[in-house]
Amino acid sequence: MTTRTKPGNGANPKEPRPVAARIDELNDRVWNQMFDNFEAALSQARNILADAERIGYREGTAYAQLNIAWCHSYLGNNEEARIAFEKALELYRDLDDPVGRSKALNGLGVLSHNMSRYERALDYYTQSLDEARRHGFRGREASTLNNIGEVCADLGNYKEALDYFLKAYDIIPEEKNTEQKANILLNIGKSFTRLENYDLAEEFIRKALELAESESERVVVASAWDVLGRISRGLGNLTTAEERFRKAIALAEGTKSRREIIEALLDLGSLLIDRGSLGEAQEVLERAARTSEEIHAKALYYAAYERLAETHERKGDYKTALEYFRRFVRHEREIQNEDTTRKIKDVQIQYEVERTQREAEIYRLRNIELKEKTESLEQMNRQMLTISEIGQRITSSLDMETVVSTLYDSLRGLLVTDLFAIALYDQASKSLKYAAYIQDGRRIPRESVPLDPKRSFAAWCIRQDQPVFIRDLNAEYRNYLQGEPKFFLGKPGLSFIYLPLSIEKKVIGVMTVQSYNKESYTEQHLRFLVALAPFVAIAVENSLIHDRLEELNRELQREKEQLERATHQISYLANHDSLTGLPNRRLLFELLRKSFDLARRSGSKVGILYVDLDDFKPINDKFGHLTGDRVLVEISERLQSVLRASDTVSRVGGDEFVAVLNHVRGKADVESAARKVLAVCDAPFELMGESCRIGASLGISIFPDDGDSLEALLHCADSAMYTIKHSTKKGYAFYAK
Repeated sequence: MTTRTKPGNGANPKEPRPVAARIDELNDRVWNQMFDNFEAALSQARNILADAERIGYREGTAYAQLNIAWCHSYLGNNEEARIAFEKALELYRDLDDPVGRSKALNGLGVLSHNMSRYERALDYYTQSLDEARRHGFRGREASTLNNIGEVCADLGNYKEALDYFLKAYDIIPEEKNTEQKANILLNIGKSFTRLENYDLAEEFIRKALELAESESERVVVASAWDVLGRISRGLGNLTTAEERFRKAIALAEGTKSRREIIEALLDLGSLLIDRGSLGEAQEVLERAARTSEEIHAKALYYAAYERLAETHERKGDYKTALEYFRRFVRHEREIQNEDTTRKIKDVQIQYEVERTQREAEIYRLRNIELKEKTESLEQMNRQMLTISEIGQRITSSLDMETVVSTLYDSLRGLLVTDLFAIALYDQASKSLKYAAYIQDGRRIPRESVPLDPKRSFAAWCIRQDQPVFIRDLNAEYRNYLQGEPKFFLGKPGLSFIYLPLSIEKKVIGVMTVQSYNKESYTEQHLRFLVALAPFVAIAVENSLIHDRLEELNRELQREKEQLERATHQISYLANHDSLTGLPNRRLLFELLRKSFDLARRSGSKVGILYVDLDDFKPINDKFGHLTGDRVLVEISERLQSVLRASDTVSRVGGDEFVAVLNHVRGKADVESAARKVLAVCDAPFELMGESCRIGASLGISIFPDDGDSLEALLHCADSAMYTIKHSTKKGYAFYAK
C-alpha cells in the first residue's frame, strides 16, 4: 500500500491570523480522519479550500488541495486527483516550500503508479526524494523510498523492492506516526509473500496489522487481511484464505478505498476458480473489472480480464473466454510494449555509458597496447548492438519455432552452445515443458520434466528469479543446490548459464546455454544474456498468447460448424416428411408459390396432381403398419421415378401425395404424367410372399386455368380426386367448374 505523509503547513506565517489558524486546524482534522470516510473528507476539504481562497491564505489553500487530491486518489477519481496535486505543486513552488514540493511530487508519483505509468511514477518519486534529501527531511525520504519499492515490486523485482522497504524502515524518525511504519511493514510482508517465504511474510503482516489496528488505520487493516489470505492460499489453507479475503473486502468497502477492494476481489476470484465455484468467481471478477475500469487502473483490470477468460474457458463458454482474453492480451501487449521500450532504452543507455567509458579508456591507453584494447572494445560495442538486433527480430514473430531458430542461430555465432534449451514453467505441476532442446546441433524431443527444488538448477533459477552462472560444475554446484545435480538426458554440461524468463511479476520459463568444457563462459557472456533475456521472455509470451488465441478460434469454429449442422438438420426436419423424405405440406406451399411466380413470368402453366392411394388400409390391417410404411416409401420412389427433375412430389397426409408439374403447356402434358402415375401406383407389390395391388385416385387442377391461389388450386385438385374416389377409383379427373 502506498505511503502518504501528513502535508503539514509548509511555510506558514510566524503568527497566522485566527482564521488562518482555524483553517490549519481543519486541514489537520481532514487529514487525520480521511480514512474514516473519503467522501465526507472530500466535501470538508472543498469547504476549507473555499475559505482559504476567500481570505488569500495560500499555505492553507495548498494544504487543502493536497487533501482533496488524496481523497480523489483513494476514491479512484484519477483526473481530479492529478489536477489537485498539480495545483498544490504550483502553489508550493510559488511559496518556495521544499516540504510541500516533495509531498506534491510524491502524490503525483503515487497517482502515476496506480495507473501503471511506472516510468512517470519513478520520475516524480526521484524528484521528491531529491527534495527530501537536500533538505534533510527523513520522514519524507522514508515515504518516497517506500513508494519506489512498491514500483519495483509491481515490476517483479522483489529483492530490490525489499532493499528499498528496509532502508525506508531504518530511517523513519521516532516521532513519526504509526501509519507510515505499518505501511512499510505491510509492503515487506507482501514482498516475502511473493517470494513464497510465508513464515517471514506472516510475521511482518501481523506486526503491520497490530500497528494499524491500534491507530484505526482501516485501509492498512483491510490490505493486511488480504495479504494474510494470500499467505493461507500459498500454504494450501483454502478455507482460511477465503475467510480472510472476504473479511478484507468487507473492511475495504467500509473505507470506500476502491483499489483495496479490487485487489481483494481479484484474490477471492482466483481462489473461487481454484475451488470450482465458477459462477461466483465470475460475479466477483466482473465487479473487480468494472471498478478497475472506473478508476483507470490498467494493471488491475487486465488481471481481471485474464481471470475472467480462465473462468469462462472452464465453464465451456469459449466465445466469452476469447473476448475477455482478447481484452487481456490488448492491455498486456500495451504493458509489454512499454516494457520492451524500457528494455531497449536501458540497453541504449547502457550502451552509451559503456561507449563513453570505453572512449575514455581508449584515450588513456592510447600508447599502451592500443590496438588490442581497441579491438576488444569494438567487440563489446558490436555485442551491445547485437542484443538490440536479436531482441527486435525475435519479438517481431508470433511463431515459437521461428523465435527458437532465430535465437539459436544468433547465439551459436557468439558463444558456446553445445546445449541450448528454452523451457516453459507450469506452476501448477511444478514442471518444465521444453519448447526447444538442441544438443550438438540436433533438436531432441523432451517430455515434461518435474522440478526437484533441491537438485535442479532450473528450479533455483525460477524460485529466485535470478540467473545461475556455473564455470565449473563440480566446484560450484553447492552454491545453488542442496544435493547432487540431477540431469535427465544426454551429456551434462560442465559450465553453463540458466536465465529466468519473466513477464512483469511472473516467471514463465527458463533459457539455458551449456558447454561440455569448464570455464566456457565469462561475466561478459552473463551480462549479454541477462540483457537479452527480457526480449526472449516477451517473444515466448507472445507466441503462447498467439497459440492460445488460435486454439480458442478453432474451438469457436468447431462450435459454429456444429451449430450450422444442427440448424440445417432442424430446418430439414421442419420441411420434410420424416418417413419418405419428401417435402411436407409446409414446404409444398412454399414451392407452389415459387412455381406460380415462375409461370406468371414465363407464361407457362402448372399442373397439380392430388394422389390418394386406393385400398391402402387393408395393407396396414393385414400386414401391419411397418409394412404399410415400406409401401409408402416405395410409392414415393415410384412417383419420383416417372416425373421430371423439375417436378416436385410431396406427402401431405397418411396416404396422400401431391405432385407439382412445372412448365406444362396444357391438359395433354398433365394427362400424360397422370397416366404414368396411375401405372406405377397400380403395379403390384411383393409383401411377405404375396403379390398385392393398391392403385390410386388422382384429382387434377391447372394454374392459372382453375385459379391463381395455391389454396384454391389444391382444393380444386382435391375435389376432382374425390370425384374419382367415389365412382370408379384407379383413375384421374380434371377439375370441372
